[in-house]
Amino acid sequence: MKGLLLKDYYLIRSVLFILLVVFVVIGAGMSFLTSTWVLTVIATVMLGMISATTVNIDKSSGWRKTAGVLPIGPSAVVDSKYVLYLLLSGVGFLLGTALGSVVSLVKGQWDLNAMLLFMGISLAMALLAGSVALPCAFLFSEEKSTLGLIVTYPLSALIFVGSVMLFPNELTACLAAGILGAALYGLSWMGSRRFIVRRDIVG
Repeated sequence: MKGLLLKDYYLIRSVLFILLVVFVVIGAGMSFLTSTWVLTVIATVMLGMISATTVNIDKSSGWRKTAGVLPIGPSAVVDSKYVLYLLLSGVGFLLGTALGSVVSLVKGQWDLNAMLLFMGISLAMALLAGSVALPCAFLFSEEKSTLGLIVTYPLSALIFVGSVMLFPNELTACLAAGILGAALYGLSWMGSRRFIVRRDIVG
């Protein structure tokens, strides 16, 4: 597992640096136009989606052939992508929250309720989107999986809106969406380990 995660890190480290620079520039600008806590959502989404793109990189680079002669099982490859998604989303979540806190203090607009709300939105959207984006990356071609990746985040936002409509309290709605996202992510992970590995289409 550690070796697979390191492999993906070496693949994406240059992209990570570029994304971080883009996030700081665009995020800082947007924070002056809307709530500063939107930075948490942006960072979590931007970094999380990289994990799904590593599946396409593996396909195009012929990683499957290399993995076939290594002492690793197909399920370990699937596990590494789901773990990587959580790690990158977590880094984005912490980075966005930290930068949002700094900008809020600078602007003198610290709002604990807004912070908790956007933190909940970030986690819920990341888990909901990941539960769909990762299986799509394994199952479909690069073009179709990219389209799936683009579609998953608006769908996650719609699910969150539905949660808000069901629960008048916004924090309760975030909690409900987060629980649903965690459940779907877990089911997606278990389903991918069984179905995708059985079809031998990892990498």
